[in-house]
Amino acid sequence: MEEELLKKRIGEYKNRVRFVPYPMFTDFLTLSEKTVAASVIGNAVHLFYGGFEQAERVMLGIGSDESELTGNDFPIHAVEIVPKDSRFNEMFTHRDVLGSVLGLGIDRDVIGDIVISDSRAVLFCESKISNFICKELTKVKHSYVNCRILSENDDLPQLQTEESDKTVSSLRIDCVAAAMFGLSRSSAAEQVQLGKVFINGKEILSASKTVSEGDVVSFRGIGKAKLQRIGGTTKKGRIVITIEKYQ
Repeated sequence: MEEELLKKRIGEYKNRVRFVPYPMFTDFLTLSEKTVAASVIGNAVHLFYGGFEQAERVMLGIGSDESELTGNDFPIHAVEIVPKDSRFNEMFTHRDVLGSVLGLGIDRDVIGDIVISDSRAVLFCESKISNFICKELTKVKHSYVNCRILSENDDLPQLQTEESDKTVSSLRIDCVAAAMFGLSRSSAAEQVQLGKVFINGKEILSASKTVSEGDVVSFRGIGKAKLQRIGGTTKKGRIVITIEKYQ
C-alpha cells in the first residue's frame, strides 16, 4: 500500500468512526506500513493486532471515542493447514504455504503471518477470505492438505525460538543486528539505512540507534530476534548479550 494512500485511508477511517457504531479496520500492514500508520493515527482510539501477540503483519483497528478495541473485535481468522496423510507429509516452509495461497489469486494484503510448527501451518487471514482458502487450498508443495478455521478453544501456534549468547562491541542497532543475523556490521548498517530494520515494529533509519533489553529486532526478509539479556563484558571489552531468535 503506497504511503500517501495509506495516510489518506486512515484519515478517512478516523472521520468515519465518529458517525458509525462500529470500528474500522485496514488490511494487514507490513512493518513499514505500520510505522507510517502509527505516525498519523494521533490520539484516536486504535489497536494494532495480527491474530496473536507476536504477530508481525498486523491490522490497524480504529474505534470511536467511546469504544475500547480488543483482539476479539478484529475480522481475523486462523486457518490450520495439515497434510491429509501423515505418512507422506513433509516440512512446510513459510514460502511454500504463502506461494500456494497466493496461487489461488488471493491478494497479499488480506494475509497476515504464517506460523510453521512441525508439519502444521497456521495462517492468519481476514475472515472474509478464510472459507475460500479452506475450500480451494488442497495442496502445499507436494502434499495434499486439509484446512479448517480454528475456534477460540483451539490452541494457537507459538513461535519457536532459539536462545544463544553473542558478543558485540556496542549496543548500536548495526552491531546488534549483525550479531543476531550473522552479517557484517557494514552490511547491517546499510540495511538499516535502506529501511529494512525495525525495533519493536518501528522503522529505524539510523545505525547509531541503541537497542535495549527486551527489544525485538525485525530484519525484513531475514528474520526476527529479541535482545533477551544484556550481560557483562569480556576481557577485551565486548558486551555479552543473550538473544532469542524466532525460527
